[in-house]
Amino acid sequence: MNKPFYSVALLAAALLAGHIQADAQTTTKIKTKTSKSAKATAGNLATPPPPPAEGDGPEGPGGPRGPRGEHGPKGGPRGERGPGPGGERGGLQTITDVRGTLSSYLANNDDQVYDAFILKPASGAVDTVRFPRHLGQQLQAAAKAGNAVTVSGVRHTGPDGRSHFRFVSLTSGSQTVNDAPPVRPTTPPTPETATAKGTIKELRRDPKGRVRGVVLSDQTVVQLPPSALEQLGDKLTVGAAVEATGNLRTAQAGEARVAGTSAPRVVHAQTLALGGVKYLVR
Repeated sequence: MNKPFYSVALLAAALLAGHIQADAQTTTKIKTKTSKSAKATAGNLATPPPPPAEGDGPEGPGGPRGPRGEHGPKGGPRGERGPGPGGERGGLQTITDVRGTLSSYLANNDDQVYDAFILKPASGAVDTVRFPRHLGQQLQAAAKAGNAVTVSGVRHTGPDGRSHFRFVSLTSGSQTVNDAPPVRPTTPPTPETATAKGTIKELRRDPKGRVRGVVLSDQTVVQLPPSALEQLGDKLTVGAAVEATGNLRTAQAGEARVAGTSAPRVVHAQTLALGGVKYLVR
C-alpha cells in the first residue's frame, strides 16, 4: 500500500474518532444537566413553601390571622364569648341567694300569664324576679303571696333601668322549684288560624318604648314580628283600620293565668292589610 495514502487514512480515522468522542461527551453533559434540572424541579414541587411568620398570613373571615391560627377582631381572643341572648355576656355568671317574702305575682305580657313575682328581702331593695311562664303553676303551688322564700338567681338591669333577678330556683319550706325546660308534648298541637279585623285602639310597647303589637277595637291583640314593626313605622297609628290573619296563641302546659281574667284573643299575624296594602309579615 502507498505509505502517503495510508498515513492520510490513519489521520482521517483519528479525526473522525475524536469528533465522535466529543459528540458523546457533549450528549452526556446535556443529559446530566437535564437530569439535574428535573431533580431540582421535582424537589421544589415536593418541598412546601415555608410558613408565614405569625401575624403575617392572609386575612380570613375573622380578620388577620394571629398566633396558632386564631381569628382577629370578629372572633376575639380564644376562650372568650361574645354577648349572649338579650345582650348578656355568655360564660360564667354569679348566682345570688336572696331571702325574703314573696309579695305578689305579676304578668308582664299581653297574655295575662304570670311570668314574674315581687320579692321583699329582709333588708335591701325590693326585687322583681323573672321566671319562665311554664313554671307558673309549680311556683304558685310551692309559694303563695306572703310566704317566706329563698330565691337563687342572676341579677340583671333591664332596659328600663330597673334591677331584677333571672330565676334559677325557689325554696319555700320543704319545696324547691328549679328552672327546667318545659316538657314537650308527644303530639304537637295543631295551630288554629284566625282573622282579626278592626281599628287600632292601643299600641303596645316594650320597656324601651318600641311598638311590639296593637290592640284592636274588639280587644284582640295582634302581635307582629320586630322586622315588620320596624318597616311599618308610623303607619301603625291609633284609629287606623287593619285586618290580620294568623295563628291564635293557645295556653301552654304549666302556665298560670291572672285570676279573674279570661284568656285574651292573641293573634300572631302572618298577613296584615293596612292603608289599602296587604303585607306578608311572617
